[in-house]
Amino acid sequence: MLTFSAEGSGQGTLEINGYHEPVAYELIVAQEEDNTRQVRIRLNAPRDWLLKQGFQGDAVLVRNNGARIAVRREGGVAVEDAISVTLEGYDDSHVGAADLSEAYPELTR
Repeated sequence: MLTFSAEGSGQGTLEINGYHEPVAYELIVAQEEDNTRQVRIRLNAPRDWLLKQGFQGDAVLVRNNGARIAVRREGGVAVEDAISVTLEGYDDSHVGAADLSEAYPELTR
């Protein structure tokens, strides 16, 4: 069974094709029964900025500490989409709670 063990938020920069846009993001940690953890990253980006940068479905969130996380939206984006577009990414590279806290200091329990 999947449980949510922590959440947080932060400020970073969305990077697409060498262009940057400041964004806020949220983090949610999901924990499996075997104690493995996955961090879900969600952010909203301006549709028009994404279109202008040639967004094709993939981008990179650069957190304040310099860590880079791939975020995406299936199917890209079109002018018919909402003015604010949600992108998501996942990080399952930090299994232990101590590793997770060190990698994501913006998390709160």
